[in-house]
Amino acid sequence: MAINLYRIQTDSHRDTILEGIGAQLWGGRWNDKGRPMVYTATTPELCFLEYMVHLEGTPLFDLPPLILCEIVVPDGSITFLDADALPDGWNDPHITPPGLADFAEAQFRQYGTLGLGIPSVVVPLSPSRNVLLDPLHALRKSCQVNSIVPYPVDPRLPGASGNL
Repeated sequence: MAINLYRIQTDSHRDTILEGIGAQLWGGRWNDKGRPMVYTATTPELCFLEYMVHLEGTPLFDLPPLILCEIVVPDGSITFLDADALPDGWNDPHITPPGLADFAEAQFRQYGTLGLGIPSVVVPLSPSRNVLLDPLHALRKSCQVNSIVPYPVDPRLPGASGNL
């Protein structure tokens, strides 16, 4: 049985969904600049919340067209970690603790896994998980983008209609 994961991103980058280029260029909470990583989640709604917290003040109505990607990965290819297995400060919403990317890299090596499932900083009590996919892993070739659909932003959300 396979595992379904989700990713929200701009439509202009639909050809590079599984390459981790954005994370490689800019770095992220769980990866250093220069290291590709594909940030996904186990549910579409968690993807959207995670996307929103990285907008840095950009109104939702100013966003380019978004797409929701459903990604299928092989069963057993994701190692899920509980919050108590993560380094102190992993969940600070304002500061990424030094060494967090090194921790993730060590987990990829230790478990030899395609992906790491971790709690969300945005909604830490949710059973949904963020999943970091390693595009350099051999199983990456077994991943499939099952569907790509437009992801409209509900105009009732603050900042979505231009009427703040």
